[in-house]
Amino acid sequence: VDNYTSINNFTNIARQAAVLCILTICAFLAILTHQLDLSIGGICGLTGMVVAVLLEKQAPLPVACLAGLATGVAFGMVNGLLAGMTTIPTFIVTLATMNIAESLGMVIRTGTIQITNSTFVWLSNGSIGPIPFPLLLVAVIYLIFWYILKYRPYGTRLYAVGGKEEAALTAGINVKRTKVSVYLINGFLSGLAGILMASRLSSANPSAAMGYELDAICGTVLGGTALTGGRGKIGGAFLGAIAISMLRNGMNMMGLRLVTQKMVIGAVLITVGVICALKKTEK
Repeated sequence: VDNYTSINNFTNIARQAAVLCILTICAFLAILTHQLDLSIGGICGLTGMVVAVLLEKQAPLPVACLAGLATGVAFGMVNGLLAGMTTIPTFIVTLATMNIAESLGMVIRTGTIQITNSTFVWLSNGSIGPIPFPLLLVAVIYLIFWYILKYRPYGTRLYAVGGKEEAALTAGINVKRTKVSVYLINGFLSGLAGILMASRLSSANPSAAMGYELDAICGTVLGGTALTGGRGKIGGAFLGAIAISMLRNGMNMMGLRLVTQKMVIGAVLITVGVICALKKTEK
């Protein structure tokens, strides 16, 4: 218990939680607009591989990072076009692109790629004063999205599309374009999360972020976002992501196997889903 509540452990949680917090924004935006994005973990892993390979070939750090982000945006575009312009369920679309992204990562390299670039490693392991850099980055990203969702017309459109598409269309909102934009944002953020993960681990692996999509969805639902779309707050999603990260950290310190941790996270998601369903029934 003493180790869990230590300053060093909370700092460690902050660094570890950065990736999940960013991916939770992706899950939040998708669920808010009554969609689903299962590809974020696969894109995250693939981005890390792209960056690692380029750094291994002595490419400049900005070029490697931009290539990783471009990879994420490209997948986001594919997801968006298929989700927004066709009637294929987003579950099927993003499940397919998740597998494609992970497979492409394995095509690049079947094993783990070590990263020795000290500046790149600092992105996740460095600090500005006493505050870990990833924590500052996550805080800035969440503040930006909080402002957009609360005060900008784009935020209003997202809630409208998730609430009722027909009403959104009647109000003159371009529903298809809004859905495409969500997946473009998700692709960019998944790429950013992949860069942070590779930086923290000082390595990249195609399967490094496998299962993170479940954690992100769990954090979003745990934070009070309605699975039916149109209702939820990004602050709640952030708290949900932190709760899942602290739970993961605790289970790691207890020495629980990864398979057991997945069972616990799955049980939490089912429990929250049941509670939400019961509340809806009561209304």
